[in-house]
Amino acid sequence: MNTVRLSALALACSALLACSTETTDSENVKTEAIWSKIYVTTQGETSRVIVELNIDGPNGNNIRLTSSDKLIAKAANISQVMVEDEELFDVDYRAIFDVTTGGTKFTVDFTRASENQTLTSTMHLPQPFNIITPQKNQSFSITDTVTLSWTPGTEDNTELESKLSIECKRNDGDSAFIYVSNDQLSDDGSLSIDLDTIEELKDTAINTRQECSADFYLARTRRGSVDPSYASGSSAKAVQERYSDKFEIRLRD
Repeated sequence: MNTVRLSALALACSALLACSTETTDSENVKTEAIWSKIYVTTQGETSRVIVELNIDGPNGNNIRLTSSDKLIAKAANISQVMVEDEELFDVDYRAIFDVTTGGTKFTVDFTRASENQTLTSTMHLPQPFNIITPQKNQSFSITDTVTLSWTPGTEDNTELESKLSIECKRNDGDSAFIYVSNDQLSDDGSLSIDLDTIEELKDTAINTRQECSADFYLARTRRGSVDPSYASGSSAKAVQERYSDKFEIRLRD
């Protein structure tokens, strides 16, 4: 069993990550300068394949595919040309597959016609799981211990992480967000968190007359194989992820 008795990091607002908002056409970038983050993620209904390309590293210019450059994702004997998805400050490429079975192999080919080269990266989905507790609308006192339970894993080549997200109301009416993260869990099906050890819940700026809303995020990850022709630090992985039902935390009884 995993047990957390010390308060983890709390954030009053979302952190700003360093990243570039500049975009460079792929035809102007040599292959060895292209950094990639390639991953498959599923919550149990469909699987999304996502590829981020930057120059030299995660904070370099975004790369937009031009000329004859293509990203092709494959799974379960189906191939898709990945399409651009431009979000605020970011450019990535995506494909969606109707397959979520553990062990499914996903392949991403990056073809560069000008260099007569194809870079191939592979990932295998971990086994799926279900979150059992906490259940919807459960209510806990700040002095209680909350147990996150899930279908335990039996694979040796996966990693497990969780994040407890809590939203409380401040006395001024704004929201306060608290996050408790654990990135090296044993996949034994149980994690216990003593709410009384989360010091941020005792902040006098929080309105104790209102309950806090909370949920757990749980991710089982298997590292993939990224083509060595990409820039150093590139990565590939496949993730089975789940969110628990919402539950409440009472700050006074």
